[in-house]
Amino acid sequence: MRKLVAISLAVVLLLSMIAIGGGCQAGDKEVTVGNKNFTEQYIVGEMIKQLLEDRGFTVELVTDLATDLLRGGMEADDIDICAEYSGTAYMVHLEHVYEPGIDNNEIYDMVKVEDADNGFAWLDPIWNNNTYVLVSWADFAADNSLVSLSDLAALYNAGEVEVTTFVGFEFSTRPDGLPALQEHYGFEVPESSLMTGAPGASLLGLENHDCDIAMAFGTDAIIAEYGWHTYQDDLAFFPPYDLVPCVSQAVLDEYPEIEDILNELTATFPGGGELATPALVAQGQAVWQALNAKVDIELMEPEEVAYEYLVANGLIDG
Repeated sequence: MRKLVAISLAVVLLLSMIAIGGGCQAGDKEVTVGNKNFTEQYIVGEMIKQLLEDRGFTVELVTDLATDLLRGGMEADDIDICAEYSGTAYMVHLEHVYEPGIDNNEIYDMVKVEDADNGFAWLDPIWNNNTYVLVSWADFAADNSLVSLSDLAALYNAGEVEVTTFVGFEFSTRPDGLPALQEHYGFEVPESSLMTGAPGASLLGLENHDCDIAMAFGTDAIIAEYGWHTYQDDLAFFPPYDLVPCVSQAVLDEYPEIEDILNELTATFPGGGELATPALVAQGQAVWQALNAKVDIELMEPEEVAYEYLVANGLIDG
């Protein structure tokens, strides 16, 4: 009799747990989110995970993946959602050759259409363009009335100011690097004013005021730390690398609400849901420079940064 009572009590407890959501149910909404192995990706992966969890999903986060492993996981249906870069998809996954002059909107539209045939839905983009950029101290840009790369090209061409320029050695020689950039914008950096070095050396050079202009990446945290000016790529030379939620179409068919949920996240960034402009891209880069700086400089955890952002923008309750 005691055994029967114990079994009955166990059944009651189990049913009670299920009723209040304490147990797994066949109807649970479960998805797997993947992210790559650097700061920006850790943050956006946590943003997607926490937002979906707030909206009733059970989320497994698979982190620290190289680009090819992340794409392989999506293709194998082991990963349902990620945030991929438009330029990476266009040139790596879809194997196109980039031609300068294709802007952020065009490359996003091409990837969205073509990758749909592979079973992937590209949602609204985050215009943060984590690609090569040229930067300077803010006072140098202000003193010379500079905003864009076209403005900078005009300064080089005027020849009235020596503009010491520091770029990576590889970038200085590769055909799609500085030589092509100079041709595209119609200027030339005098050899006497050009400095080259290993990756990261240009940032140290600018930090130490050894140069006026330095090569960086669009969302580098150090740009936010020092308030450096990022020159707008107004003639679309550099390949756009905008961050875009990418979802397995099969998963989106099963849970169509994911599109609206993740587009809500995108809408909190500059130009979310709108066409990109150089100004919006610059604003988006600035937002991500600050977010990355919270991890790389202030030493916060990515999940803290993501939570703080989601609360501040009204996407989840604090």
